Amino acid sequence: MALTRNGILAAKKGIDMKIIAFLLANWDSVLVVLAFLALIVVLIKRGETAVLNRILFGLVTKAEKEFGGGTGKLKLAAVSDWIYQRIPAVLKLLFSEKDIEKLIESALEEAKKAWGTNGNLAAYIDECYYLSITPQEAEKAATKLNDEPRTIAPGT
Repeated sequence: MALTRNGILAAKKGIDMKIIAFLLANWDSVLVVLAFLALIVVLIKRGETAVLNRILFGLVTKAEKEFGGGTGKLKLAAVSDWIYQRIPAVLKLLFSEKDIEKLIESALEEAKKAWGTNGNLAAYIDECYYLSITPQEAEKAATKLNDEPRTIAPGT
């Protein structure tokens, strides 16, 4: 049996017709499967966003410490690069560059709130950051330090 170009095209056309006939006969099942796959992708993307937000919070804080203020574009580029190095390949398929950028901006907003309310984070970012305490708090800390040297921990 000799294979000719026409023979191959006819065989391919026959296979294509069988696929089309199958899809037409089972269109409802195919639709359910496609909807299910779309739902899985959405759920994965939403679930992974929470993990990504935690990673981005740390990376945004690291970038703020490393590059300082007034370097927004540089920090955005650095965090984008760092996140692409850390996320699994499947997530790179699910999240576009714009999605990552939006997530970074969201993480930055959360981080700024945390930096403003958490003295330890603020001190981590800016080593010249000073906490202000009342005279009573200073006296309490000094007394505790005199009574038990090396026992003052952050937040006590």
